[in-house]
Amino acid sequence: MKKIYKDKILNIPETDMFDNTFLFEYLENITSSSDRKIIYISELLEARKNADILQNISQKPAMYSEVYSPKDELEIFTSLFEKALRENKKIHIVWVTLAEEIKMLEAYYESLWFMREDINAFDIDFSIPLVTVSCMIENLIWKGSDYKAQRSKIFFNPPIRETGHNKALFKWITRGVIAGIELWDFTLEKQDYISMCVKEEKILALFMGKVLKYNLEDAGLVGNIKELRIVY
Repeated sequence: MKKIYKDKILNIPETDMFDNTFLFEYLENITSSSDRKIIYISELLEARKNADILQNISQKPAMYSEVYSPKDELEIFTSLFEKALRENKKIHIVWVTLAEEIKMLEAYYESLWFMREDINAFDIDFSIPLVTVSCMIENLIWKGSDYKAQRSKIFFNPPIRETGHNKALFKWITRGVIAGIELWDFTLEKQDYISMCVKEEKILALFMGKVLKYNLEDAGLVGNIKELRIVY
């Protein structure tokens, strides 16, 4: 069995090194620390809920994305981002869904000189930035084209967004910009999805280890440490 550490993968002593099993650690029930406040976009979006659209989603389920519109989410994110920089306060924004949000964050991290040209990715000490973010695992699992089949099963807040936003989340996990994946209720379905991402190398094992635990700890967040075994 091989354990995933922050920057390496090592065989666990007295285990079979050929058993093709990764041992990950992840944080459960993440909470704010004295150094960084957690802010949930879903709570702020709820105040802007467009309930009138709900009348139309039985015929057009993809319209659910507009119940909590991308425009409103981006406005909320931008306001939080600019306020944190203006007041020099550290925040962690949970449940970002939009490519525009992550591009804004990418530009900020470039200004902090975290971009490494040799690997075409970011090497971020997450204790330093004033703004860090997590995405919700549902926004990785699902995309806008799934509304037709899944309907109310994926009516989340924040909503599932279009395919381009889904792809952007994967891209910026791999590029090192997104600090964490918010698991909240880590069901067997979600565990299987994380396993699939590792097995199919949609997210490499070292990157997965970072977004499940190590980046979040670097950002000053705390939670219960749990283990996840993935056979690859």
